[in-house]
Amino acid sequence: MRPDALARPLDEEPRGGDRVGSGSARTVLVGPSRSGKTTLLLRACLRFCVENPTKRALFIARRSDCDRARVSLSARELDGAPADALERVGMRYVESDEDVRALACFRHCAAASERPSMYAVDDLGKIVGGGSDRVRREIAYARTLAALHECARDETTGETLEVVVSERVDDDTGGAPMRYVYAKWFGEVMQIHDVGDETYDLVAASDGETVRYSTKSGGD
Repeated sequence: MRPDALARPLDEEPRGGDRVGSGSARTVLVGPSRSGKTTLLLRACLRFCVENPTKRALFIARRSDCDRARVSLSARELDGAPADALERVGMRYVESDEDVRALACFRHCAAASERPSMYAVDDLGKIVGGGSDRVRREIAYARTLAALHECARDETTGETLEVVVSERVDDDTGGAPMRYVYAKWFGEVMQIHDVGDETYDLVAASDGETVRYSTKSGGD
């Protein structure tokens, strides 16, 4: 996943071939509260289905978080997306990391035509349990990320699936929480930097590629 593929509005053409599916297949998106992470994930799911007419995406989040989110996808963006692409974006509400693992582990139980080829998990840190016990929390993270990693490899078709997870920035490190756990399975970190006036830079850790975007019409 590349920054432009996440931040570019749906009604704009990709720059330099930056489509969903280019770059790492497993990406963690890290940023402060209300920096538009939910919007970026939803946009990525929609773009994936637009660019892959036979595939499905699954957006996973806590219901309470979605109820509070201000999604800034414009009517113009949505009107320009094919109706069948919108229908191929599914949404599942979860309450725990066990729920996320269940969705990942039982992918292969679904009919081939119903299996997601992209998973987007919004604000995983608020879903993962363990409380203040760092060891229990680290284990929950490891088990969940490992399950997402495994579900992103289709042993039948050889297809590599897309997995994008968003996280709130860790106050102590300024990066992703449990980043050393993510490093085992996730090849790219996208960091969101607040530049003021509801404007943000999305930066890829791998090569420093940057895209600027605004949340003036809403954020998460």
